Amino acid sequence: MNPSNRPENATPRRRAAKRLLAAMISGAVASLLFILAGTFWLQSHRGPGTEGAGPQEERPPEHDAVQQTLSPMAERQHLRAILENAISAQGGRIFIDRLVSLKKIGTLIEGESRVNTIYTYKRPNLVRYRLNHEERGSRFGYDGNRAWMQVFSAGRLRPARPLEGDDASGLILSAELAVPAVLLFEETQHMSLADRGEVEGHPCFILEYTGPNHSEQRFYIDQESYLLRQRTRLARLRGGHETMVEVVYSEFRTIDGIPLPFRETVYFDGEVRTILEIEEYVINPGILDEYFEMPGES
Repeated sequence: MNPSNRPENATPRRRAAKRLLAAMISGAVASLLFILAGTFWLQSHRGPGTEGAGPQEERPPEHDAVQQTLSPMAERQHLRAILENAISAQGGRIFIDRLVSLKKIGTLIEGESRVNTIYTYKRPNLVRYRLNHEERGSRFGYDGNRAWMQVFSAGRLRPARPLEGDDASGLILSAELAVPAVLLFEETQHMSLADRGEVEGHPCFILEYTGPNHSEQRFYIDQESYLLRQRTRLARLRGGHETMVEVVYSEFRTIDGIPLPFRETVYFDGEVRTILEIEEYVINPGILDEYFEMPGES
C-alpha cells in the first residue's frame, strides 16, 4: 500500500512503536554493553552464601586508618587479602572454573518504557542479547571475531549487519571484560586499593584497575559480604563523548547456592539511565558457539 493511502488512524501507533523501539535501542545500547561487561564477571565471582554473610578468614584492616601509613609492600598485602577473601566468599576458583555459560532473562526499563531482554554469555568471549517490544526488537552478538546487529518487526527479520565504530568496540569490550571471569583478580599487579566508599548503605572497598589490557575502572567490594556492589568506568558513547557509567547491583537472591543480583541500575553521569529487573538465571545452559555467529553467515 502506498504510504499516502494508509488510513490516518493506522499510523500513530506504528509511529509511536517505531519511536519507542528506536529510543530504547539508541538509549540502552551503551548501558547494556556495560551491563554485559559486568554481569558475567559478577556471576563468576558468586559462591555459596547469602547477602551480608562474609568469610571468617583473614580480614584486611580498616582502610581509612592505614591508607596513609602502609608501606608499598603492606599495601599490596592488604589488597591481596581483600581479593583473596572476595574470591573465597564468592565461590572460589572451583566455581569460576566450572562456569562455562550463563543466561539471564528480564525486563529493561528506561523511563516509562519496558523491553523484554535475554542475555547469553559463553566462554571465552562470546555474547549475545535480544531486546523485544511487542512485535519489534533487535538482536546483538559477538562471536569472538565480529560484532553484529539484526532488527526484526512483525515476525520478519531484516538481514543482519556488522557493527562498526563505537558500537562494535563497546560490544567487543563487553565480551573481553566478561571472561575469563577471574581476569581482574589475576591482574593484581594492575589493581590498587583506591579508597573506601558506600553503595546503598553498604560500606565498600574501592578497587581500581589501571592495566593496559582493559579500560580503567573501579569495583566496589562489600566489606562484609564481599559481593560486588558497584562498577564504574568512563565510557565513550555514540558521538564520541565520554560519560561516567555506573552499574549498581542489588536485590541479591541465592540461586543454586550462588547469590545473584536481580536488579542492575545503570547511571550516566549520576542520573539513572536504565534499570534491569532480572526474572530468571540459567547457569551453564548448553549453547553451541554457532549461536553467537552473525545470522546468514553459514
